[in-house]
Amino acid sequence: MMSATRSVHCHHHHRRSIGIIVSQKKFHLALWPCLLLRGAHSFSVVTSVRPTQISTFPRARSTQFDYSRRCTRLFSIDGANEPLNKIDRCRNRRIVIVAKIIIDNYGDPSQRSDDSALSALKVGGGGPQAAWGAAAALAVRDHFFRDDSSTANFRTSTQLSSKANSPITSSPPKQPVTFIAPIGLQNWTPQHATALDNLLLPAIDVPPVLISSNDHITPTINIWHDENEIVQWYPVDGSFDAIGADGLWRNRPSATDILAVLKNDIQKPLCDVEASIVLHCILESGKCPTGKGEDALFLNDSELLRRIAVLGIEPIVFPDDDTRRVSDEDGKSVNRLIEKVKQSLATEIDPDDKLLVVTPDIACFDSAFANDDTAWPKQSLVSTEIVVRNGAKGSFIKDQQKIPSATLQTPDNKPLNPTGAGNAYSAAFVACRGTGSTRKEAAVLATAVGAVVCEYEHLPGWSWAVLERVAEAAREVATKLSDETVQV
Repeated sequence: MMSATRSVHCHHHHRRSIGIIVSQKKFHLALWPCLLLRGAHSFSVVTSVRPTQISTFPRARSTQFDYSRRCTRLFSIDGANEPLNKIDRCRNRRIVIVAKIIIDNYGDPSQRSDDSALSALKVGGGGPQAAWGAAAALAVRDHFFRDDSSTANFRTSTQLSSKANSPITSSPPKQPVTFIAPIGLQNWTPQHATALDNLLLPAIDVPPVLISSNDHITPTINIWHDENEIVQWYPVDGSFDAIGADGLWRNRPSATDILAVLKNDIQKPLCDVEASIVLHCILESGKCPTGKGEDALFLNDSELLRRIAVLGIEPIVFPDDDTRRVSDEDGKSVNRLIEKVKQSLATEIDPDDKLLVVTPDIACFDSAFANDDTAWPKQSLVSTEIVVRNGAKGSFIKDQQKIPSATLQTPDNKPLNPTGAGNAYSAAFVACRGTGSTRKEAAVLATAVGAVVCEYEHLPGWSWAVLERVAEAAREVATKLSDETVQV
């Protein structure tokens, strides 16, 4: 998890801080496993100003939900008998990731040949990493740790096979994660769609849901990290102007989009009975964010908020290139965003049953949340937790405990490509916390996921070997916590 730097104007704020495609063509949707929503602002069959076309994709697997059954922890890092309340009861909650897709041209442009430029293009932007991270954390928790209260009882894939008295499947099971993101069709190709599917379809149980616009391009950036492990990037071809992210990310997805996905592609009891969704979103923040802050408009919808049990927000704001500090103005804007969301949640029925989780990086936290008097009013109906990402130093849960980092298994113990590791961490934490993990348990799993993402040039594959590596990293972090508790 590293910090990011930029040399673009204020409305170009767009890149995940880690601590975190060609002229328009008509494509046959049947060739794309992902769900593509055109226009993305009406799901009615009646023609609207911005009509939506929905291609069919397989329904999520049938699951029976027992809201009265308490969630069983698979391992306990703190050893405390922390009471489980209503927000912890349902381990079968669906995880919904609302985030961005950016086409990453990875590598220092000054050192990259023309021949290697095309091969360096990857589907990234934080959203795919977040969806993968959530899925990986859930799979590791449920398959590599026993369901008792002892500390991090680790089991290998060989032990899993032995317990079942049969070989484990060739691939780990898909996880209940839905990924929703906007794309601009003017430069989005079937090759990009295939690349996204190859990243996520093995890990999540429904195809990615893409909210498309004919009038925009999908943002593209040159991105690399320097010798100080600081992410450097700049946009390509106006990718963060009105034709790109600054236009594309405005109210995409909308609340109507998200609700339609929940109604049509998830079992009815999950959506209609009570709050049962864990929704994690990556939001552009600060004084003048890309999209003018309209990527958060869906959080104004009371029907959607009613269905959310746990809401995660990763605010994206950038520090000054020289001071490495987030400005006071940007920090106050982030704080206002979170307070507005808290107020919206507080107006819902049983607001004390909801949980808001905020996952800033350290620069954002220092500017927006470090001052208790201004950041968090003492009287609030909504439970709120802050988990702060601090790069190679690990993370910490505000007012509680520091979570150490995991050792990278790379030749020099340094990240191969840390881009998106913070996004994977944040989504992993929210996914685990929203499905019954304690704060420390969720942080341990999230730390392991973020570390393993750093060990690959792009996202890791979906295999038992990769998940076993995540479990190994989780065990290391859990052992460090057991050996020495560091209060912050």
